[in-house]
Amino acid sequence: MPLVFLSLPPFPPPPPLSFFSKLKPTSTTASFTLHLKPPLLSSSTAVSAIGPDGKYYPNPSDDDPPEAPEDSMHGVNKFEQIQRQAARARKLQEEEYEKDLPVFLKALEETEDTPASVNGDNSGDDLFGEIDIAIAMKRQEFIKKGLIKPPPVKIPDPEAEIADELEPDEVVDLDEITELQGLADISDDDEGEDGIGMKPDFEMGEGEYSNSFDLDLDEFGKTKARIVEPKFKMTLAELLDESKVVPISVYGNLDIEIKGISHDSRLVESGDLFVCCVGIKTDGHLYLSEADKRGAVAVIASKEIDIDDTLGCKALVIVEDTSVILAALASSFFKHPSRSLSVIGITGTNGKTTTSYLIKGMYEAMGLRTGMLSTVAYYIHGDNKLESTKTTPDAVLVQKLMAKMVHNGTEALVMEASSHGLALGRCDEIDFDIAVFTNLTRDHLDFHGTHEEYREAKAKLFSKMVDPERHRKIVNIDDPNAPFFISKGNPDVPVVTFAMENKNADVYPLKVELSLFETQVLVNTPEGILEISSGLLGRHNVCNILAAVAVGIAVGAPLEDIVRGIEEVDAVPGRCELIDEEQAFGVIVDYAHTPDALSRLLDFVRELSPRRIITVVGCGGEKDRGKRPMMAKIATEKSDVTILTSDNPNNEDPLDILDDMLSGIGWTMQDYLKHGENDYYPPLANGNRLFLHDIRRVAVRCAVAMGEEGDMVVVAGKGHETYQIEGGKKEFFDDREECREALQYVDELHQAGIDTSEFPWRLPESH
Repeated sequence: MPLVFLSLPPFPPPPPLSFFSKLKPTSTTASFTLHLKPPLLSSSTAVSAIGPDGKYYPNPSDDDPPEAPEDSMHGVNKFEQIQRQAARARKLQEEEYEKDLPVFLKALEETEDTPASVNGDNSGDDLFGEIDIAIAMKRQEFIKKGLIKPPPVKIPDPEAEIADELEPDEVVDLDEITELQGLADISDDDEGEDGIGMKPDFEMGEGEYSNSFDLDLDEFGKTKARIVEPKFKMTLAELLDESKVVPISVYGNLDIEIKGISHDSRLVESGDLFVCCVGIKTDGHLYLSEADKRGAVAVIASKEIDIDDTLGCKALVIVEDTSVILAALASSFFKHPSRSLSVIGITGTNGKTTTSYLIKGMYEAMGLRTGMLSTVAYYIHGDNKLESTKTTPDAVLVQKLMAKMVHNGTEALVMEASSHGLALGRCDEIDFDIAVFTNLTRDHLDFHGTHEEYREAKAKLFSKMVDPERHRKIVNIDDPNAPFFISKGNPDVPVVTFAMENKNADVYPLKVELSLFETQVLVNTPEGILEISSGLLGRHNVCNILAAVAVGIAVGAPLEDIVRGIEEVDAVPGRCELIDEEQAFGVIVDYAHTPDALSRLLDFVRELSPRRIITVVGCGGEKDRGKRPMMAKIATEKSDVTILTSDNPNNEDPLDILDDMLSGIGWTMQDYLKHGENDYYPPLANGNRLFLHDIRRVAVRCAVAMGEEGDMVVVAGKGHETYQIEGGKKEFFDDREECREALQYVDELHQAGIDTSEFPWRLPESH
């Protein structure tokens, strides 16, 4: 029973002492002089009644009888008062219980029958089951007391049971439906036409399924916000007017209602406006019929097309270039959502994803609901995650996602601004508040053509920084391109700089300590020194931390929120991710797919002083061929053992990609195969070893199998990616899962008598 204590009168405070000053040293010795004011006379101190003439003048009050002290307790001591108060509280509680008893009884009466486990043993593992049992036991108690009626006895209805049984033809139909849904169990004994045993695509391991309810203590008490999908609609005429699109010609009814926008015919829904865009590989005008069948009601095109034969298209608008107006159409349709968000854009070659995670964590530490659009994933806010398809979503999707964020209470957005997204106009209608530049090295020259065009595409983000009151530029001044980015936009916009080496930056490290499990950095800022301990590994991640700190300084974030937010980010998927299966050597998976990123990664690993570095790396097909020899050269120079392999070859021959990579060390594919005829691959000129295998799974498993105590195995290029694209087919592949499986199979290789100290070796058939 809770007790409500009476308010007791406070004890009288002691007479105050006033200090002329704080403790001050009087000399260079340890002695101090304490200066005190003389104590004031209290009202009870006796005062002389002798007058100036020497005569005695008595005070009339001296003749009054002494006053009795005021009885603030009203004749009741403290303990009796507490008892009386507790009795009153108990009485009120009993009255409330009697008042609410009918409600309790009705609720218990409506519950289901007593669970069978009430009278049996219970494992105690099911928390909610125990609550149900406790309610059922209380119900039984009230039934015995006659407060509620016992439940009616249920008599089984044989006719209902017969009705529930399926007819033979219905059973066949149900089996066919189950098979179509991919849920039919296929036994291991069943064989396909080629005689190979078939297994279901999804197998459940031991312990993955349990009849009892498994309670995730980490998630206990957390309530995941319900994400609501907003709905928009407007007429085509209103959309053209709002987006300030001037058409060349118009056909049909412009008052048709639009419920969505799409430039991908495969994603068109009923009531959508289909925008025919001319892409790099295809032309949207060729897919009008498919969009029409899916429910498009209006079309915007840049070529003369005929909608007379369509089923539902009621209007056609011809414009000069649909790709140019697509972003404006999407922004207008979704009510310009970026204007309601504080948007932080991050551009650069490397570090964008990790920096996005760090800034998101920092903003959430400040109490702001923060969304994120990155290479790894899209977040509405908090842990509400959507799978990411592109670093920067297309012009329609990015506006749709931002509108969804605004509708669900998101206040800030951190997004990667890729060179592709900026060059293709996907970010044209995004109202950025902060622009962050991480670094600029070689990448995507297959798309941009030259390094200058690549840099110009990145700089478009900084060209949006024009308002000194609202906009901020965050720049890494260690990069030689920093002045170029700072010069973009309005020069009066405040700039906050960060750097690893340049001590003239606003934010720079005073001390850095690296290990395989933790990074500690002491950061100097204009507002004070920060001590940060992060689970992110590597010197390159220190630079990402500095970028996030610089953003925090630019927006005036409290220093404690900056530290707490950054330290909350323990790891970023596929970014220097440590694979730990209790092996005697380290295994790291990283997204490093550019020469600079690979070099930084291997430099960090070398700082850990491993016995050997074993690196697996490949290059993507149908992309920048110029970086292939550079990647191989860096890997072979900074690794003791290098295994070159494939990495999303697409429609290009993996052996041709490997041949380009071998040119970085002065070899050709013929040279390598010539050595293979003798099953001996000599060391390189620098003493390091080089092997290659066009099947990535084999390369990863071989590298892990070669690992010995004190080694570091680095698998670079894919990171968070969960697919391999080869020959136009996209199949599941995850470097992290391959490493884990390989670590489990190493013992089997050794037990099979296979010497894994040097690749290549003959793999067992099961591998």
